[in-house]
Amino acid sequence: MRCFCNPLLTLALAGIVFASPVSAQQGGGDYPAPCEDSKVTKGDHERAHTVFLSGKQFLEESNYEKAISYFKDAYSIDCSVHAILPIIATAYERKGDKAEAIRALGEYLGRAPNAPDRVVIEHRIRNLKDQLAREQPAPAPPPTTSAPVAPAAPPSAAPTTPSVVPAAPPLTVPSSAAEAPQEGSQNSLPWVVVGVGGAAIVGGVILLIVGAGEISSAEKTCGPTHKNCASQADVTKGSDGRTLEIAGEVVGAVGLAATAGGLVWHFMQPQGSAKVVASPIVAPGYAGVGVTGAF
Repeated sequence: MRCFCNPLLTLALAGIVFASPVSAQQGGGDYPAPCEDSKVTKGDHERAHTVFLSGKQFLEESNYEKAISYFKDAYSIDCSVHAILPIIATAYERKGDKAEAIRALGEYLGRAPNAPDRVVIEHRIRNLKDQLAREQPAPAPPPTTSAPVAPAAPPSAAPTTPSVVPAAPPLTVPSSAAEAPQEGSQNSLPWVVVGVGGAAIVGGVILLIVGAGEISSAEKTCGPTHKNCASQADVTKGSDGRTLEIAGEVVGAVGLAATAGGLVWHFMQPQGSAKVVASPIVAPGYAGVGVTGAF
């Protein structure tokens, strides 16, 4: 598997998803037929990656038409990375085309039946279908008919008592149809992740400082070669310091990844009442986190 980032910052930069490519016979509408990664050349992998990054830039600029076009081109070049389909669905959803977003997610489930985020995608499809049903125009009420008017009596007939025609009942509109759905605010969970990541970074720095202090104290007694220790306690102190330093590096890296992931989560989620899900995307030659949203 190729990774395009520093090993220490792999999780922090996981918000960028890399796509891969192979020209294939069209299938599933305007999506290419699925293919195996073994049939994709290295040159196609790199070319699809470049096209995908261009589409990501257009998505961040809210140019959804171009973003969708570039994402589909990247998938046509490398039809083995099906994880790009939920990203195409996100672009369609932000554009307001929920029907195409549902179709892209359905293609993803059909081509990756064992995907780790299958439950999340199914829930997202249900939410989109519910929204689409609510947006359908309400059926028009049946036309009201007036009561028949009795014919006028002939002049020669005796005067008759005029009949009373009942008035038609007033037409009422159900309150549920008159009220428009209200939009909520953006999900605040990304900032919770950012806060937890920041706390982990601080904790990692503290562990590094304490560990360095223990090592420095032990070296004063044992010397730079660590072979002239006066007692076993000095040896233990040096070993504990080294352990604290390693723990500090690990905790700091996790905190940095959580902070970056929370920021990516926040800025990638759609406006309005939304639920954003970050799910891992792992494919031959690619590694990253797919950010998907559901209203």
